[in-house]
Amino acid sequence: ELICKCTNTRIPHFNARIFLDNNEEIGRVDEIFGPINAYYFSVKMSEGMKAASFKKGKKFFIDNMKLLPLARFLPQPTISKKGKGKGKDGKGGGKGGKGKGKGKDKGKGKSFGKDKGKGKSSGRGGG
Repeated sequence: ELICKCTNTRIPHFNARIFLDNNEEIGRVDEIFGPINAYYFSVKMSEGMKAASFKKGKKFFIDNMKLLPLARFLPQPTISKKGKGKGKDGKGGGKGGKGKGKGKDKGKGKSFGKDKGKGKSSGRGGG
């Protein structure tokens, strides 16, 4: 394995490919470690590549699309959820409101139970 000190302000993805200046792939990011303001990463070498063949201070390169902003790894400020959540005006409405719910006269189609026993019935009764 090869250990590199990152000079970029952004953090590489795990398994991102690492290249030489001539675009030859030397390996992939294996682990990221160290303090957040001066971190290191280890490179798992590709087949046929040896870490000992590189001099100290050698520059390596990574695809810009495989880098994440540092802010993604820092604690985010909490945003107050005033007016949101459950309730009438907020998004994500809770129970109640429009739609079918539990309770009387909610769901079985026509007026259910109003005309009980009236009209023709197939059960017992005078006829």
